[in-house]
Amino acid sequence: MKPLVLALVPVLAFLLGVPILVITMGAIVVTPAVAEQVRIDPCSAYPDQTNTAAAGAEEGGVGFKLPKWSSPRHQSLSSPAQSIPGRIKALYVAAAERYRIPWELLAGIGMAETRHGRNHATSSAGAQGLMQFMPRTFAAYGVDGNRDGRRNIHNDADSIYSAGNYLTKSGVTNGQKGVIRALWAYNHSVSYRNDVLYYAWAYAGGGDVVVVGEQEDCGDWAGDGDPTLPPLTSERVAAMFAWARQQRGEPYVFGANGPGSWDCSSFIRGMFRSIGIGLPRTSESQRQWARKNGYRVKPSDARPGDLVFTNTWRGPNRVGHVMVVYDPASHRSIEARGRGVGIYHYTDFANHNIYEVWRVGNLSD
Repeated sequence: MKPLVLALVPVLAFLLGVPILVITMGAIVVTPAVAEQVRIDPCSAYPDQTNTAAAGAEEGGVGFKLPKWSSPRHQSLSSPAQSIPGRIKALYVAAAERYRIPWELLAGIGMAETRHGRNHATSSAGAQGLMQFMPRTFAAYGVDGNRDGRRNIHNDADSIYSAGNYLTKSGVTNGQKGVIRALWAYNHSVSYRNDVLYYAWAYAGGGDVVVVGEQEDCGDWAGDGDPTLPPLTSERVAAMFAWARQQRGEPYVFGANGPGSWDCSSFIRGMFRSIGIGLPRTSESQRQWARKNGYRVKPSDARPGDLVFTNTWRGPNRVGHVMVVYDPASHRSIEARGRGVGIYHYTDFANHNIYEVWRVGNLSD
């Protein structure tokens, strides 16, 4: 672990604008407690920010502050944040609500790109529209923001909503490092990133801008996991269900961690803790954890004990709810949601943008 961390020091210093001494001093000592945390829950090891309360957030109310800009800056040094036309601000706010990101961040990009549409000209590189999409990128990530049945790169609503879609798919809610990576994906320029973050801060009136999310990327794991892992034994699944049935009827409360009340992910965490497996706190973190500690299966192949992930309150590109398959023959789940801990149907979410079933390996904690 130590050699890997030290090897990454120059890269992190460049991307994050953090002095090398600060990084190396923080990486020198790896205590047994930290090593154990890496093993159990790598998502929360070496946090790159302090989590803070986020208005409207479930799952512990987890959020984080946008990273501060650093040097170099370019545009924002000579061009202060300009006023936002009312129609454009309404689009920023509406798109931010759909994708659960701060409207100030969208406004920062809009200011850096076209001064909120005041400069709509196609760039020398071929970028178009208010948020300056390259046609190929828009073809992949563009959405119908005004719901007129078509995606138009020159339509302001489509452009702004597409920016929200692109940022979230690029991991902007995956902690402060996720913000850095998403802005880099948007424009491969360090000074551009710093300009956007400065403008976002300016549009927030010089206050903190809080993102609903946490450090969840865990190294940007991708794929469908490792199907060679042996699944949980039937005895462990039965023990997990025995614990879950004891909680039936307990209320579902946003941010609750038990005992006595739960939200969806804290309940799942409690179930697996009952058989000695430690999971991260939020549903999106648990999905990322499953990529390393399980494998994805078809919904039609679901077994008791499988995890089911779907998008809900966090927008179309982020997992916001998690359940456990209880009886696949009747598509029943055991979970914490609206009426409290109880038996529901996981197929209620079958038409959602994200609907995934994951089988956890027979881990020994």
